[in-house]
Amino acid sequence: MLENHFERQLVLFFLQDHIVFFTNKVDTSYHQHNYIQLTFALERPFLLDVGNNAFQTEGVIIDSNKRHKIQGTNGWQLYLLINPESNFGEALRQKLKETDDVYCFHFLTTEMKMVVQSIKSVNDQLKYESFLHTLKQSLGIQIETLENPIDQRVQQVLDYITNKHLEKIKINELSRHVYLSESRLSHLFKKEMGISLTSYLLHEKLKRAFKLAFSGATMTDAALEAGFNSSSHFTRCARDKLGMTPSSITKDSIYLKV
Repeated sequence: MLENHFERQLVLFFLQDHIVFFTNKVDTSYHQHNYIQLTFALERPFLLDVGNNAFQTEGVIIDSNKRHKIQGTNGWQLYLLINPESNFGEALRQKLKETDDVYCFHFLTTEMKMVVQSIKSVNDQLKYESFLHTLKQSLGIQIETLENPIDQRVQQVLDYITNKHLEKIKINELSRHVYLSESRLSHLFKKEMGISLTSYLLHEKLKRAFKLAFSGATMTDAALEAGFNSSSHFTRCARDKLGMTPSSITKDSIYLKV
């Protein structure tokens, strides 16, 4: 269980449309990144500074590319970084419309605290999906899910991506593989997967690179094997998407796949 790993400084895992991590070492300078950020206190309130307005809070939703900094006050926090082009991200954007890019939970309700704390017992995909479903309900977020099987052409694309080196994959190559135009494939992929094809490819590169790095590969080898042009390209993408460099993420950290 994750609670058994809390002696480490950071626990990280990737999902289809978002990244989740726990840490007690966040003390950032001002930064911004592409993902929509959810942060919840697991132990004590943290200090949030947005637009030179600093205050303590137990939870926050921050829109993508919103300049901010966080001081964790040596307590553990739960972070979810959600792709803004996903269905999850678009649902959060609707909630953010109420509060101009930042939605604060200065004090979490007892129910919300129980939901957030339950992440500590997650140790497989089914448990995480249950946690995420409950969290979305607590946030008042409703996302339509299709019970029908995924479109066969999209499944073929997913299988193709899984078995290929990502650097060499282009959207026109994928569209030829399933006999669709690029625009039709892009539309179908977003409809079926809830995330754009371009974003999915970059997310997969990051996921593969971090998995390799946590398995002992050098940053250069991990970057090249995952499809990045260089380790600096990997670093730029990680900083843009996550607000942190790969080396800072992998140091004294644990990677979990669910």
